[in-house]
Amino acid sequence: MKTKVPFAGRCIVIAIGMAITSSVATVRLVNLQLLDKEKISTIAADDLISHETIPGRRGIIMDRNEELLTNNIQSAELVADYNHLREITVIVDGLAYNHASNDPRWDTLSDPKERRKLLYNYRAKLLSNAKSTPEEKEERKKQLDEEIKRRAEAGTPMSNAAKAKANRLLEFSEAAMEHYAQQHDKLVAEILYPFLSHEKIQVTENGLTFERFMTKEDIIRKIAQPDVVAYNKEAEAKGLPKRKLIREIVLAKGMNFDTSDKLEKAIENAHIRGLKVQSSLKRSYVMPEMLSHVLGYVNDKNEGQSGVEAYFQSYLAAVNGMREYRRNGRGQILPNEDDRYMAAKDGLNLKLTIDMRLQAIVEQELDNGMRHFRAKRGCMIVVEPKTGDILAMVSRPAFSLDDSKALITHKGKFPRGEVKEDGKVVTGEFNFACQARYEPGSTFKVLAVTAAVDKGLMGIRSYVNCSPFSVGFGSKAINDRPFNYGSLPVWGVLKKSSNPGAARIAIVAKWQNYKEYLEKFGLTRSAGIDLPSGGACLLADGSNIVNYSRIAYGYSVAVSPLHMAMVYATIANDGVRMKPRLIDKIIAADGSIYDECAPQEICRVMKPSTAKDLRFALESVTERSGECGRGTATAAAIPGFRVGGKTGTAKKVKAGGGYAENLYTVSFAGVFPIDDPKLVVMTVIDEPHPTDCNPGGGTVAAPIFRAAVERFINVLNLAPSDPEAYEKYLATKQESANLKK
Repeated sequence: MKTKVPFAGRCIVIAIGMAITSSVATVRLVNLQLLDKEKISTIAADDLISHETIPGRRGIIMDRNEELLTNNIQSAELVADYNHLREITVIVDGLAYNHASNDPRWDTLSDPKERRKLLYNYRAKLLSNAKSTPEEKEERKKQLDEEIKRRAEAGTPMSNAAKAKANRLLEFSEAAMEHYAQQHDKLVAEILYPFLSHEKIQVTENGLTFERFMTKEDIIRKIAQPDVVAYNKEAEAKGLPKRKLIREIVLAKGMNFDTSDKLEKAIENAHIRGLKVQSSLKRSYVMPEMLSHVLGYVNDKNEGQSGVEAYFQSYLAAVNGMREYRRNGRGQILPNEDDRYMAAKDGLNLKLTIDMRLQAIVEQELDNGMRHFRAKRGCMIVVEPKTGDILAMVSRPAFSLDDSKALITHKGKFPRGEVKEDGKVVTGEFNFACQARYEPGSTFKVLAVTAAVDKGLMGIRSYVNCSPFSVGFGSKAINDRPFNYGSLPVWGVLKKSSNPGAARIAIVAKWQNYKEYLEKFGLTRSAGIDLPSGGACLLADGSNIVNYSRIAYGYSVAVSPLHMAMVYATIANDGVRMKPRLIDKIIAADGSIYDECAPQEICRVMKPSTAKDLRFALESVTERSGECGRGTATAAAIPGFRVGGKTGTAKKVKAGGGYAENLYTVSFAGVFPIDDPKLVVMTVIDEPHPTDCNPGGGTVAAPIFRAAVERFINVLNLAPSDPEAYEKYLATKQESANLKK
């Protein structure tokens, strides 16, 4: 006979059961809220918080007339997060959707809820199939505890986030997770390939490196990083340090927004997580084959690498903004009051002193001249003497700003690596105008004249014995071979470019006085421009009389073309030396002026009367006749305008010592117009071909100067001092051009 349990007894049993259940639930809640709070919050932060970068705009660069020289083109890049693409709870979403959407039932289900149900069933099945066995879980737990202990003893403890993630992954089989990751990588490659098939990558096979288009296998390799994974497995077995896997993998750059929008939708439609398309701003150059040494370029991170892009990196650089938002377990964005947002901050803008109208002219005329004389290197610098403004600057060889692999020479555009000198590849990044040091030859003679005249030791019309002579025992005679000018006035020494005359003027001036003017002209220090430069000039010991006599006519000294340009700008500016100015203004993004960058006077080098005397002498250099005869730079003269300047011709030093025959660096420092100087144009040509003519500053550099200045006249609307002579000159030129046709 069965004994019935009284109703009251049954109630007690039920109450006890409920109490036990409640107690267990309470303990679990306390554990979750208090003991595992940090662990859970770390997991949530890892899995549910997403970050989006809002790119700031790099400051733009413009010329003095506010013509834009740079742009920031909006583009996008595709980034894969390696950690997410190896997180099983993330990758099962894409795999589950792929299975569900290929299920025959999918197309028959019109109700979105029914489709979601099918999708969740596949997801749950995938996760269930990946569960580890109790034995496997226990073994991995033991290994994890040993790893945590080992890291703690080594002083590199595992973070709470890493511990939480490792504990969570104990639930799943390592083999299953690896299999799912491989399947997911293939799925990702299938989705991305139509968008990335035109991306080029560098590969090395049989020791040869070349470019080819990306394949599906390349996409998988970039994501999976099999070489690093294999190395780390071997290193772990041997107890060696591991290599770091790339977490943020950039799969594509520079995508336009149409492509990136389609790609983003394809990723979203496939339920793929761990990939993000983020906006970026790519630097571009309006005239990429001009002004390359001045502007410079940026790297993939938008950081300046040369020119003003590098020199003013801290001004031009933008600060990216950030948007943070949360997602649920299905990857959907959730509105949350804790979401953070920080606006991007644009960089400052630069307004250069460069006039692109003049820049275009000097680039063309330098190329024309170098092509004609088959020269190796060259440069032209245009300075406004009253302000020190650099109006134009060009060096050859150069490089393309939009294509880092393109070399620009006077012969055209070539891939870098094709043009070589002395066995070395020419990159074009060397700025000849600022960084070169060369023996200037006769353009340096103005220093001796300045020292003697400004100190009152000689007058500009004092006479000098220009016959050959020797200084020091056993030294070679200083001469003007094949000429012997006899006696010339000081200004005539410059007109005829007499070496003995310049040496004798320097001896009268004395080394201590001469050295003072070297310092005043700024030749003993860097030129002071906001670009990489070659530093101070190199100078032999002038206390030695032999060295001093050679320095007087431009040997035993090495200067930059910019140094010489500023010497003549000082003479043109009535003896006041200005700092070479490349930046006119620094402007904030809202248009307000951050810094005026006003012209800066360095010092007075000479009396105004001395500067006036020197300009008189420089004008005589371009004259075809008159006292002392023909000047050395008649090819620089422009009828109707008063042109002044000085030629320079210096033999080049051989690698083994001594001077090479038929190898020269030639130059012309022009002042225009000489009666009211507005421009100083320094032209330096390195190694003009000797068979074309007798290479010299007057026959090579002076004609290039004149060709450029004749075009400047129209651009700047300069009035001739003798309109009738100028009109006659233009008519003669036109007749000559018609005859050639």
